Amino acid sequence: MRRFYLLLFILLLPIYSQATTQTEEKDENKKKVSIDKKDESNEKNTKKDVMLVKATFNPSLIASNPETITSEDVRTGTVGNGNITDLLKTLPAIQVSNSSNNGNQQGEIKPSKITIHGASSYQNNFMLDGISFNNDIDPSNPSDDLTETRINSDEQGLYIDSRLIDNVKVYDKNIPVEYGGFTGGVIDVTSRRWKHSNGGSVYYNTTRSAWNKIHTDKRVDFSTRQNTSGRPNRFQPHYKKENFGGWFEAGISDNLGFVFSATHKESEISSYAYQGESIILDPDNQILPIEANGGHKNQKREITNVSGKLSWYMTDNTYLDWSINHSNYKDYSFSSNVARSGFTTNHNGIGSTLQLTSQQDLGDLELTGGYQELEDKRRNNQKYFVAYYYYDFMDKDNNFEVKSGGMGDLKTKQKNTNLKGKFTFTPFNWFDIMHQPKTGFEYTKTKASYIRNRDYFRYNYQDYNGMWGGWMINAFKKGKYDADYQNYTLYTDDTMTYHRLTIQPGIRVDYDDFIKNYNLAPRVSATYDVFGTKQTSLIAGYNRYYGRTMMNYALYGAQNGGLYNCYSCEPGDQIDENWNNNNDFEGLSNLSTPYSDEINLGIEQKILNTLWRFEYVHRNGRDEVVSKPKYPNSSVRTFDNTGKSEHNSFAISVRTSEPWKINITENTLKASIIWEKNRSNTPKTGYAHYDPAGRRINPNYVYYNGKVIKASKLPATDFNLPLRFNVEFKTELPDYGVSVYNQFQWHGKRYQAVRYESKYAFDDDKGQLARYDREDFGSTFRWDVKMLWRPTFVPGANISLEINNLLDKHNVIDRYTYGVDSNGKSIKLNSYDLGRQFWMQVGYDF
Repeated sequence: MRRFYLLLFILLLPIYSQATTQTEEKDENKKKVSIDKKDESNEKNTKKDVMLVKATFNPSLIASNPETITSEDVRTGTVGNGNITDLLKTLPAIQVSNSSNNGNQQGEIKPSKITIHGASSYQNNFMLDGISFNNDIDPSNPSDDLTETRINSDEQGLYIDSRLIDNVKVYDKNIPVEYGGFTGGVIDVTSRRWKHSNGGSVYYNTTRSAWNKIHTDKRVDFSTRQNTSGRPNRFQPHYKKENFGGWFEAGISDNLGFVFSATHKESEISSYAYQGESIILDPDNQILPIEANGGHKNQKREITNVSGKLSWYMTDNTYLDWSINHSNYKDYSFSSNVARSGFTTNHNGIGSTLQLTSQQDLGDLELTGGYQELEDKRRNNQKYFVAYYYYDFMDKDNNFEVKSGGMGDLKTKQKNTNLKGKFTFTPFNWFDIMHQPKTGFEYTKTKASYIRNRDYFRYNYQDYNGMWGGWMINAFKKGKYDADYQNYTLYTDDTMTYHRLTIQPGIRVDYDDFIKNYNLAPRVSATYDVFGTKQTSLIAGYNRYYGRTMMNYALYGAQNGGLYNCYSCEPGDQIDENWNNNNDFEGLSNLSTPYSDEINLGIEQKILNTLWRFEYVHRNGRDEVVSKPKYPNSSVRTFDNTGKSEHNSFAISVRTSEPWKINITENTLKASIIWEKNRSNTPKTGYAHYDPAGRRINPNYVYYNGKVIKASKLPATDFNLPLRFNVEFKTELPDYGVSVYNQFQWHGKRYQAVRYESKYAFDDDKGQLARYDREDFGSTFRWDVKMLWRPTFVPGANISLEINNLLDKHNVIDRYTYGVDSNGKSIKLNSYDLGRQFWMQVGYDF
């Protein structure tokens, strides 16, 4: 893979060199022309720059301003694994999942899961160059659990490297009408584009377990030998990560240029594969003993990104961008207690976007078209699973089991076609009110497929003292299931300013031909300049946001409908009428699209060179999808919209408007303190959560901390940090090419509702209830640092050192059960945040 990218850069380098040479020759020729022509050329270039600003003009409404992270912020700040969500962890509206900070799994490189104002992680809209790149097929898995029917996927269809972006904007409140498909917020990423110059950057960075500290519960054997078939990646004591890549831009002509980018991340995780006696099935489907050759070997993770953007400045007022993006994630894993259990998981995405922007006297026009193909697939080394269980009634110490095989091959595909347009009118005055209307449309066509190319069998043989035995066989039939839908959107708003008051009322209408619902989302936000000096502003808003598509539920029937059981069959028997089809699913029950109603209030105050903001956000989530028994004592589940949630948060933030200059240093500050409370009757365990008790459990009440309460009053089971304090302080010494970035995160004491191993309680009045315990956690503190040096005596060179958890604090972030004690009770263990971690990077800008 490394050789491939080295070869790719070598092949593309002549193109870049030729473009550079042509540009230099043109520059020499231009020196020979008259001064008038030089002035004309300069004026033309100036117009291009002005056009670029005008064409992307957006009315300034403080209430809707997003949080923006630039490429320079990425360069000088901490980036971790280099994923987009790694950049967002200190934003006031965002919390990172407990599982994403697990120090037991520092070898992983996938993006962290985040919530915006308490919404589910898969209810955020991730966008790249104006087009959503969400994966809507099985987007949520709260852990790395593996099943026969689901691939361990993710809500992001593309794993974009943060080093390749131009900027990322996060909209978390008063979100403009042109954005839809979320109940949380919008993460809008813009890739690099050609800026009338030739140049680029390359880098290499790395970390490894030998440099870092790992904190674990002393009661657990922190060894890869303890990883099971269901959790093959739970413990990762030894790993090595390497990332490398870069980008370059070049002009093909005065008005045409391109940017090419490529990165590769990889992680090798030292692990242990099962070694010893096991079994397989011979060609005659009889049990055949084998000796599994396992031992120490490496699991591997890889993320590869390749992208290109061609930019054409067609006129002084119009430009065209054409971009292509490809992302590939590859994961090779295996279990320490099952022979021949190796499997490879791929998470692939490729997309292309064409965007036209034109600024005319009447207003700004943006037209965007896009196409994407997203795919997840799992391939197993052994295409079936077989297990032999021996039970000795006289002496339980003689009991044993041997297993081999995996979870079965699977594939899911999602194809998206997008077309959208937006027109923002030039401001005009009407009846002493300044207006700037905006209107637009969006069309999306999505086709999804769930594919099993071959029958998958799980063979389980139970032997009772050699006196009696038999097979129990589960099978999933091969097949392909398709679902598709089209979504139509119209929206409009008007930014109206009357003296010191600016108000932006708008409406968004979506129609989904899958569930056949019209969703009307009113949105209104306002800003009042209290003294007319633009120093003190009051902010308010009321908005409704409708969530993502029901595509994941449409495919649920395919995931579970193919399960068959047979208790009188033997290996080799084909699926026929003697097999029982255990279909536990019956329809979508006329689902509606989940939505969230938001009320927010705020004050923004400028003091000297700082900008202060106080904000309150309240959200009510409604029509959230849950699964439950179709009727009392039914074994068939159905989905409905009885889920609901509530979010309240207060945030005070401050940032410098311009760097503070102290002697030879330039200093910037961002800080925030946040109080937040979330409640939901829908556990954060995935979109298709269903309790094993099924028909017997009361879905409206739970048993929590010794009391029966309404399920809607249950505290959050994840994303539940009630009090947070974040500080980012950066000091730069421009004369020496040095910058030092400090990030401080303090999280207050907290408690959360946890449910271990599907426990239950019985109440005489309410019946059987899901049982949750209260777990208390102490406060945590983490200090991250990044030091960047760009030596002035070697122009272009740079070297950086990133240290996460500088003080090596032992921060407990979660708890889990593992093993049993002498009384047979499950042991609760602490899960820690990562210990002190070092990242080294070298790079060169040219």
